[in-house]
Amino acid sequence: MRVRERRRRVLTVVAVATVLSGCGGVGAARTSRGSADVLTAEEMEPLAGRDLLTVIERLRPRWLQSRLAQTTEGVHPVSVVVNGLRQDGGPEVLKQYMATDVQEVRFLNSRDATTSYGLQMMSGAIVVTLKR
Repeated sequence: MRVRERRRRVLTVVAVATVLSGCGGVGAARTSRGSADVLTAEEMEPLAGRDLLTVIERLRPRWLQSRLAQTTEGVHPVSVVVNGLRQDGGPEVLKQYMATDVQEVRFLNSRDATTSYGLQMMSGAIVVTLKR
């Protein structure tokens, strides 16, 4: 009898822990606002009158945090790619684009950015897709 009661308590604790871990983790935060590495036009809508750099500073500031890659050529900030073309000027180039002109923005970590665009993207990349 005691063994059954103990098993029941252990199963109850495990079940409660499983439910709680699924509710309060990173996944719960992501589902409420979308992916941490993607910014959609719908998410940018409340900031429609702002430039893209301001929007990213407000909605995804982690993308702009200092992840400077040190190479023999110097230090490189996060790169910017717009419609498949690398832009010179680092994140400041995002001021040229208004949130209303953007369909989607993605952040690529350094590994994914260098795989997709080459070694000059060692600090990661912000990839912008404009509306047609």
